[in-house]
Amino acid sequence: MVQASHVDESTDEFKTKENSPPSWLKRARIIAALIYIFLQTAYFIFIIVCIAVYPRCQQAAETPWWLNSVFLRFSTPTMKFNDLNEKLTDYKNNFSMQTIWLSSVLPLSNELNPLTWTDIDATLGNNSTLINLIDRAHENNIRIIVDYPLNHLSIQSSYFISNDDDYFVWNEQGNTSNWMTIDNNQESAWTFNNRKNSFYLHQFYDNHDSIDINYRNNRVLNDTINSFSYWNRNFQFDGFNLQGISYTYEDYEYRNETDNIKRTRHLDEDYLLLARIRTEIDKEKILLLDSIDSLATTNDEFLTRYYGDKNGYLGGVQLASLNNFILIDEFQTNITMLFNNYYNSIFIKQDQPFIWSSLSINSKLNEAFFAACLFHKGAISIDINKQGEQFTNDQLDRLRQITKFAQTLDVFRVGNIQQNILSNSQFLTIERTRRGARHHMIIINFSNTEQEDTIELKDGVTNAVEVLVTNILDSGTKYETNALIDMTKSIRLKPYEYLIIRWSPSIDGLGIIF
Repeated sequence: MVQASHVDESTDEFKTKENSPPSWLKRARIIAALIYIFLQTAYFIFIIVCIAVYPRCQQAAETPWWLNSVFLRFSTPTMKFNDLNEKLTDYKNNFSMQTIWLSSVLPLSNELNPLTWTDIDATLGNNSTLINLIDRAHENNIRIIVDYPLNHLSIQSSYFISNDDDYFVWNEQGNTSNWMTIDNNQESAWTFNNRKNSFYLHQFYDNHDSIDINYRNNRVLNDTINSFSYWNRNFQFDGFNLQGISYTYEDYEYRNETDNIKRTRHLDEDYLLLARIRTEIDKEKILLLDSIDSLATTNDEFLTRYYGDKNGYLGGVQLASLNNFILIDEFQTNITMLFNNYYNSIFIKQDQPFIWSSLSINSKLNEAFFAACLFHKGAISIDINKQGEQFTNDQLDRLRQITKFAQTLDVFRVGNIQQNILSNSQFLTIERTRRGARHHMIIINFSNTEQEDTIELKDGVTNAVEVLVTNILDSGTKYETNALIDMTKSIRLKPYEYLIIRWSPSIDGLGIIF
């Protein structure tokens, strides 16, 4: 008997039903897939939005025309408007300057003190020739700044000659205060006048040619404000240099000065006068505050009063030139200490620029000084009467290159600044860095002897660093322009020699991603 075997074999329909997941699981899988796709899409959209709205580097704003620029200054009124007009293009090409800074165009005495407030010195030109100069400058993208003396007039002025005594500062009590002139601290700021039988104030010596005007007289204040309105309305100057703004008012009781208390400068009224003048000047025009003595540059008060607070209540732009940061010469100025003091000043902390200037006639020193200044924020002032003719074509070419870097490269416009003074050599180094950009550094020997030292570059490949600019002129030197040098080895520099180098950070490519 053959017994039939029985094998349980599922039909296909049964198998399908047995292995098929439940419908709720199918829906869950579809929902999970959709959520995954949605999250991936949202993630990529988020990344794109972040890149568009929050770029990896600070967006470089348009550089103001006065920042890291060259002001070519005519400190004495020696050139007629028509002659300057003809030389504008040459000056721009030679100095790569953005601004012509004129001395006062007012009629002046032989001692260069103003005789009036609204006329033009006929030896320089007239209204038409001055307007033509300004128009031609603007056509060539050159700005015009002009000196405006505020503190005093000449004793040859019609006000003094006509015995308009209320216009000036007199000491009816006699010469009782110990105030000295700015030019000579051994010379009394008071001079006796026989006609009035009294002493008048002249804070500037000028061979006894000047006399301080009395801003506590409302007529004097109104005359000054009206004159600013006149110049602003009739001539398209791009700014005014307020000479003597910190000396305009003095202690009305004529009390003696001490080492800690000054009676003739930085009074509250000085700042109020500045604010009043600012209201008469178009906001796009700048006010220079030339040679402000640095009595209060260590705190916010100085910046708030002369530059305006964070809300910009003064309006416009104010730029100061500070006595503490003016290069006198190599014998009276410790240049390395000058930069050290600046680096620790309120101006670096508050990111406030100003005008760097030099009184030295040593062209090699001035070139190195201006090169260092362009690595910091601010403009440089080259005095054509004292320094302009002393620069060689090679020196001017190097300064033009540095000015171009400072104005066009983002690492200068929005990069970080790191200054260092090497303890062994006293080399000054200023480094500009920005994420994703090549580092730039200037190395300067401001001492009067040859020095050697090793500069540690903390980031990037440092054994093949490019030399951008150098004033080292020795033939066959390893520091030639465009040469690659090994910064792990020592650098030797003679007095006032400098190197400007650049190199890439360690992982340059990652800056594009992160």
